[in-house]
Amino acid sequence: MSGEDGSMASLKQLLVTGSNTDTCYGDHLARHLVDWFQFNERQSHKRKSQGSSQPAETTLRAASPVDALLASTAVIPKLVEEGHADQILDTLRAYSQLPYVDKEVLVLCLAVASKQSEQKKLVTEAHSAVRELCTNTHLFFLFIQFSKMIAKKGGHAGWGRGLRRAVVSWYMGWEPSRLALEVTRHASAHGWTHRDVIRLAHLKLSDMPIGTQVVLHYVFQGLNRTTEQYRGKDHDQLLELLSALDKDGHPQAGEKVWDVNQVINKVNKLHEVFGDLTLHDVPSQALKSQELWSHLLDKLEGESVVGSVNRLGRCNLLNPGTELARPLQDQLVDRLAHAATAVTPAHVLLTLHAYQHPARYVVEGVSKSSQRGGRTGMRGGRVMSRKSSKVNPRVVEALHSLLAASAKNVDKTSRKLGICIDVRGSMGANHVWTGNPEGKGEVSCQEAAAVTALTLTSGGTNTSATALAFSDSSLVELPVHEAATVADLVHKFKQTVIGEVSVGAALKWGQENNAETVVVLTHRLDQQAVSSAAQALTKFNQDNTTNIRLALCGLGTKRLNTTHTSGLLVVLGFQQRTPTIIRAFHERYF
Repeated sequence: MSGEDGSMASLKQLLVTGSNTDTCYGDHLARHLVDWFQFNERQSHKRKSQGSSQPAETTLRAASPVDALLASTAVIPKLVEEGHADQILDTLRAYSQLPYVDKEVLVLCLAVASKQSEQKKLVTEAHSAVRELCTNTHLFFLFIQFSKMIAKKGGHAGWGRGLRRAVVSWYMGWEPSRLALEVTRHASAHGWTHRDVIRLAHLKLSDMPIGTQVVLHYVFQGLNRTTEQYRGKDHDQLLELLSALDKDGHPQAGEKVWDVNQVINKVNKLHEVFGDLTLHDVPSQALKSQELWSHLLDKLEGESVVGSVNRLGRCNLLNPGTELARPLQDQLVDRLAHAATAVTPAHVLLTLHAYQHPARYVVEGVSKSSQRGGRTGMRGGRVMSRKSSKVNPRVVEALHSLLAASAKNVDKTSRKLGICIDVRGSMGANHVWTGNPEGKGEVSCQEAAAVTALTLTSGGTNTSATALAFSDSSLVELPVHEAATVADLVHKFKQTVIGEVSVGAALKWGQENNAETVVVLTHRLDQQAVSSAAQALTKFNQDNTTNIRLALCGLGTKRLNTTHTSGLLVVLGFQQRTPTIIRAFHERYF
């Protein structure tokens, strides 16, 4: 890639993959930056508390990933340098509407664009786009955090007028009842609270619409004072909503138990007013109540329903031997049967494994390894134990059915696609790297390949996508029928005569079948394998005047350094978004 196409393509790849390298793996740029900055902040405070004479900025300046974002070779500054600053915000807005985009990295790009001080029009447009692109408190505070990080690297501690205007616009852009939901659903994120942001932006309540004033007065003064201030002034309905949202179920002074009825009232009010509900709207400690769950489950959307499986499992409410919980279990199974349109197959697969193979932290005082002087990796004697728990077979069956149903709901591609799968024994004997520090669930490479194939073939309903296996000395088709499950595909893998992975054979199949993209799913990739694949792809397209793309996936590989090759995507490990990234690559979104 070169010129405008190269820089813009790099921006689009960053927005989809979340990585600013040519290899997609578990490292996520936005989270890496936040973790790095917060670590350095803690180190700085620690030095100050110890009276160190070392400058506080020393560690912050060393090996700063923020510098890489602002360097002339970084994607946003490079687009500005090439004279394409006017395309940056248009691209961010367009990609914000896609299901493939990584919203956190999109916010990072917006923050970098807002700091291009020599491009006043771009800076103004970036601040004006904050309300449009930061669609919740989490993303909004992430933008604030990135802005702080970049400003600090430039030696600036204050807030400029542009950022203050963006903050005012963000709060004024919400309809008052939705703002009430937002400030109570996410009171804080990334070390910021609504009070912090409003104070630093010098936001004046008198300049706000009256409904917004009520909500922000509540943020600072609490429910009682806000009610006293605004009662009887045509805001009783908003005050009633704030009253319901304010009751989070925490025990009051002198009380020993949670008031479940308060939480139930909050759940009912949220569903009545907004029609939707997430697990973020309910205090975590209250989710131990079976009575609350019976009111909650029918009001949750698809992703939250799937997320409730392991919550219920941790509370022993899915134990098949608990008769009192049987109605709740029936309710969960029924809700899972209707959640297919809102979840991805990979999400369901990881949830299924987390439920079947729960990892528990248990306190054992002093662990055996610490007694031997070894390292446990855990603090205070907390060690991870895979406790045997009773798994409800009906829930497992419902999750398997949901996985298959969710695959059928994936939008079908109109572009010809070949998915070539390694069926050797190593695919079943090894587990993928999920990036989960607790090790929950052990998805095999075969299962990861199967769920990727199901996703890309839309559960066997898309004739444009073909699943194949490297068998003997050729590729053989693996028919994916509409009723196919992950277990069915894994069984087919095991029944297929094994063959060596051949990128050349995959590309040849792509040419013969007019495929625009070929995907190779295997267990292990090394530097030599990637280099050989890149050379084979370049030579094949040149010799045959084709433009086939290749997605090379090492499902059990953690990290490699690769150089850019046009038309090649290297994916390492398996995460919830892996099939989504491959699909976006195939559809030419980067």
